[in-house]
Amino acid sequence: MDKLIITNCATDTSMYPEVPQRFEKSEALIQSIEPAYKAGAAIVHIHAPPNDFQAWESHTKAIREKCDVMIQYGISIQTVEQRKAVIKFQPDMISVALGAHNLAFSGRDLMMLHPRAELEDLMRLCNDHAVKPEFEIVSLGDIWLLRDLIEKGLVKPPYFLTLFFGRPGGSWSPATINEFINRVSGLPEDSIYTISVTGPSHLLLETMATMSGGHVRVGTEDEPYLRPGVLGDNVDHVERIALIAKEFGRGVASVSEAREMLKMPKR
Repeated sequence: MDKLIITNCATDTSMYPEVPQRFEKSEALIQSIEPAYKAGAAIVHIHAPPNDFQAWESHTKAIREKCDVMIQYGISIQTVEQRKAVIKFQPDMISVALGAHNLAFSGRDLMMLHPRAELEDLMRLCNDHAVKPEFEIVSLGDIWLLRDLIEKGLVKPPYFLTLFFGRPGGSWSPATINEFINRVSGLPEDSIYTISVTGPSHLLLETMATMSGGHVRVGTEDEPYLRPGVLGDNVDHVERIALIAKEFGRGVASVSEAREMLKMPKR
């Protein structure tokens, strides 16, 4: 079994209104990311406002000054033009929502379509800049859209996917073992998947993925609570899943090992 790739989703949560928002400034962000990187995170998933290109640049610079971690740009609601503006800061990956956004965030609903023509443009943008797409998978229909891109020759293996469970709204899927098995069974050959779980069963599915050869995304955005009523910083979430991997005799991938698995040469 390959070593476990840990992605640290080091952003503010949009799903728990009681959790303070604290990662707007690059200084606060890196103070949380650096310990998580040292604890075993090979990838860091970050956000900034879609049109605040200065913030994207500032976050990226702050991380690269302190950590050798791979940087994954989130905010898949960005337009293709906004992606063109931020991709020049040379992230290692960008998140791509294959299906529609339909989420019930704290204080607002998010609904946005992503037509196939947009997905094709994003793949060309990634290919032109040697950036790997990280595909967001909330249902089996998203896998159909991924296969469509594969058949058009717009994306190369290995395909890196994040399977989401428990996000509130129309993109919701149950955070259960049955749903986990169902989703994983439909993935294309040459897929490398990680899971992101919101809700109290997150540790169960994270452990399932660790046991069965998948990978795990943890941190302050997806599920900020270590257990009900107990918030954790990014390092706490990364340390815990690294310990679980150790208990199952599975090593944690370094950045260089994760790059090798994902066929992503160092920039």
